[in-house]
Amino acid sequence: MERLTIEDMKSIELEIMDEIDRVCVAHGVQYYLGYGSLLGAVRHGGFIPWDDDMDIVMMRDQYELLMDHFNEWRTTDRFKLVSYRDKSSIYQFAKIVDTTTAIYENFVGKKAATGVWVDIFPLERFDKQAEGLLKQHRRVGLLRSFAVTDPSTGTNGFVKLVKRVVCPFVQNLDLFELAHRLDVIALRVNDSSHDSDCVIDVLGEGRSDKTYPVSLFSPIRMKFEDREYYAPAGYEEFLTTEFGDWRTPPAENARPVHVMEAYRL
Repeated sequence: MERLTIEDMKSIELEIMDEIDRVCVAHGVQYYLGYGSLLGAVRHGGFIPWDDDMDIVMMRDQYELLMDHFNEWRTTDRFKLVSYRDKSSIYQFAKIVDTTTAIYENFVGKKAATGVWVDIFPLERFDKQAEGLLKQHRRVGLLRSFAVTDPSTGTNGFVKLVKRVVCPFVQNLDLFELAHRLDVIALRVNDSSHDSDCVIDVLGEGRSDKTYPVSLFSPIRMKFEDREYYAPAGYEEFLTTEFGDWRTPPAENARPVHVMEAYRL
């Protein structure tokens, strides 16, 4: 297998995004750049220089449309939507992956490996009466994090010790069922708050201090590298809610990085 560089991965992610954009435009499905990808587009005109992945967000109804039909609508078999629903992914949210590649994350067991990906996070309607559901989600999410992790890795000795103690009790849990439980809770949040004018990313973060007015999500086209993709018109408020002072890049030693190895098969 050929080892991929970060620049190789970014190039592949752009190809995946081109396919997502092509499919969504052709079939009237709305997506938006989100999180680090939106920040990169606004602050850097593309990828954050030290970042190596892409994220998009979608309202839950649009997400379900893409979940149901992407693999039917795609223009090439090279790209595939993977999900716990058909047991092609252990994650609770969808990914669109390049099937000719494989990524191994250092802090996750090899059973979680997929191709180079773009993450897709659904946004749920949310109001305060759904707070209890978020607590349920966090409990199941913590259980899942121990079930999927590689117990031999950790950022320090204490983390490794906790993993060695906890992981043997949870590593035989059904990861697809845990992902299903997380998604069901997110859907219940959406269903219980259908009249709300705010949305929240339950599957990605599930934090009630990070809610976004629906009014932010008028679609605009935004430059990303030498392409254009959809972004929310209220991107400044979205980024401020998510990152605080997003205009100032973090110090070099505070820049988050993924620890992974990527290969072309």
